Amino acid sequence: MKTHTPTAAGEMKYYAEITECESLADTVQAIYKAAGNLRVVACLAGGEAGVDCADAVSERMSLRTNGTGIPNRRDKKVQQEIIRDAGMRSVRQAAGKKFEDVEAFLKSEVRCRFFCVITATTADVMFHHTQRNSVFSFPFYL
Repeated sequence: MKTHTPTAAGEMKYYAEITECESLADTVQAIYKAAGNLRVVACLAGGEAGVDCADAVSERMSLRTNGTGIPNRRDKKVQQEIIRDAGMRSVRQAAGKKFEDVEAFLKSEVRCRFFCVITATTADVMFHHTQRNSVFSFPFYL
């Protein structure tokens, strides 16, 4: 992944490349050491795998940051719960690992149903017009 640079980014030249260390403190120290007399003004993740580290490092270094205060903040379900908690309109949703976890919710919904199936590599969304299709399909998504 370290060799992947999006075409839109063009040729990028770095002053230094830092690899995450055993601890956050060690990683921050490595950044300061690599920077030498230069002022560190930003921390950017090199790819998806580095987002959590970049959030923690930027927070620790008092840089502009997304921070670490919201666990799983990139999870769409979590994002919708935060929106709802802030008093804004949000989706109705339920989550579970087995059908019984979401059965009552599905039976209470009269509108269209979507399933968002999240795996280690993808988040697929499936649309179902009927309750029957939702019930029938659920086991196949797990």
